[in-house]
Parts: sequence; C-alpha cells; structure tokens
Amino acid sequence: MMSTKTKNIERRNIQISGGSTYVISLPKKWIEKLKLKNGDSMQIVNNPNHTITLSADAKLEESSTYPEIKIKKTDSVESIKRKIISLYISGHNFIVLNSPRAKIETDVRSMVMKLIRTKFVGTEIIESDSESITIKVLSATPEMKLELAFNRMFKSTSNMFSETIHAIEKNDSEYAQEIIHMDDEIDRFSYYLTRNLVLALDDSNVLSALGLEKTSQAIGYKRIITCVEKIADHITATAQLAVDMDGKNISKIPKDILSTYQKTIELFEKTMALVSERNYSLAEKHAEEIEALIEETTKQTNSIKNNSEASGVYLSLIYQNRRILDYIMDVSEVVMNDTVDSVVSMKQIENTES
Repeated sequence: MMSTKTKNIERRNIQISGGSTYVISLPKKWIEKLKLKNGDSMQIVNNPNHTITLSADAKLEESSTYPEIKIKKTDSVESIKRKIISLYISGHNFIVLNSPRAKIETDVRSMVMKLIRTKFVGTEIIESDSESITIKVLSATPEMKLELAFNRMFKSTSNMFSETIHAIEKNDSEYAQEIIHMDDEIDRFSYYLTRNLVLALDDSNVLSALGLEKTSQAIGYKRIITCVEKIADHITATAQLAVDMDGKNISKIPKDILSTYQKTIELFEKTMALVSERNYSLAEKHAEEIEALIEETTKQTNSIKNNSEASGVYLSLIYQNRRILDYIMDVSEVVMNDTVDSVVSMKQIENTES
C-alpha cells in the first residue's frame, strides 16, 4: 500500500476486498485518539460537494471538562451575564458559577434565573447552594429543524414590528411598553439558533439534524439571524420612543414617516420569505426597493428642522427605520450571495499552456 502525507492530509489507495467491496485503511493515530477498536461501527456522511465525513458511530459522551465562572467582588451582574450567554452560545452543556468564600449575591441569582427562563431553550439549574450554581443544557442535539425555528423567530419579529406601529398610531404608550418585552423571545431564538449553528460547524450530525447540507449554509444563516436580532433591537428602540412620548406628540408624527415604516414591514416580510425560497432575481429586486426606501428616509431627515423636542423624536423614528432597512439589505445580500450561481452560466477554464 502506498501512502503520501502532506501536513494533516494523507492519501491512501483504495483496495478491493472479496472481489466487490472497496476498502481503505484508516490512520492509526486517528483510531487511537478516538479510542476505537476492531468491530466498532463508523458513520459515513455523503456531503453535497462529493466528499465524505467519517465519524465514530458512538453515543455522545459528556465532556470531562466544563467551564467555571469564578465570581469576584469586582464583577458586575452584566459581566457575569455576558459570560453565561457566551458559554451557552459556544456550545457548552454545563456551566458552573462559583463564588469562593462568599455567598452569591441575590441580584446575581435573580439574573441567572431570569436568563434561563426567558433567554435559553432547554436549560435548567440542576444544583445550587450559597456559593455555586450549576446550569445544564438538557438536550445536546437540536430539538427542531433550523428553518422551523428561524421562521418562528422571523414571525415573532414581524408581529412585534406591526404591533409597534399599531401602538404608535393608536397613541397607546402602555401597549408599547408591553411590546418591549417581546424582545426576550427574539433573543431566545437567536441564542438557540446561534448555539446550534456553532455546534453544526464541528459536527455533521448536528448539521444534518438542523436540516442543512453544507457548512456554508450555517454561515449564511448565522449572518441572517444576527440581522433579525438587530432589527428586533431597533423595533424595541422604536417602541421605547412611544413609551417616552407617553402620548405627547404621537398624534403629530408626520404621516409619511409612518407610511415609510409600513413599507419597511412589507419589505422585511418579503425579504425573509426569500431565505427559504432562495430566489436571486427577487432578492435583487427587493434590494433595489430597499435602496429607494433608504433614500426616502434621507429626504425625510433633511425635511425636518431640528428645533424642538418633537422634531428630535421624529428624527429618532426615522433613524431607527433607516437602521432596520440596512439590516434587511444585508439579508438580501446573503440570499444573493448564496444563489448567484443560479443566474450565471459556468464555463470550463481553457488550458492556455502549450
């Protein structure tokens, strides 16, 4: 048997066994690293790019290590929260908070409980005492296909958007306050989807469970999910403007500003539909419509004289809408980047060497 090796790439010859079965030997170091033995089964995944992924067909074992957050007196609640979110998103199934020689403060405990209740999927506190908290993600594999989870995130965001404009039109600041809390649900989907996409980049089983065929799809979805999360943040900021106005000046908001918001909602829904439809021509058409609407917001900004409290609110409303349009444009670009091969012809490269 001949074998050539370049860095982490090995080339091995295919052999025929028994007259009809093709076999290839596996690197000994790889076998030893995974602690495999004769008779163990392997899982082979046929990838769309004509490669195969080979992995041990064994039950997933819990990692022998876990991250521990050591809480110091100088740590803010927000700093601790950020670490927990980052560890959840990066794929850890166990997260331990430890406060050596001191009790964990009540505000930290309240933050952890609220985080698990409102921001994480399938996560519980399994152990807790005065100095430590242990968080566990109960399911190591995705509980739903990515497209289904993403559609729920998109529909929740779209509903939040429509209800915000409705609250402004009805001069209802109390309802606007309720809408702000809807952002928790968007964050929950965003963290859940991002966590699974991170895991999918390293595990073909997770990639398949999400309903994806290529890792490049995971990268595209990650960018789109980030855009939707940012759009929800700007919708929340718009609802907060309505709360801050508390009925003042809402009825005086120029109709063209609200009209532009309605157009933005329509473009948001049409563009998000393209994530599953994967239509380059429509994505390009929507991108042109988004550019035209961005230009319209620029004209609105220039037409408002910033000489009163009300005008400041109107400018803030236009700004939030403009930022939402920017993120919708980003989604259109992701769709175009992912589908451009459907609208071009591929030619064979000619060999010019004599």
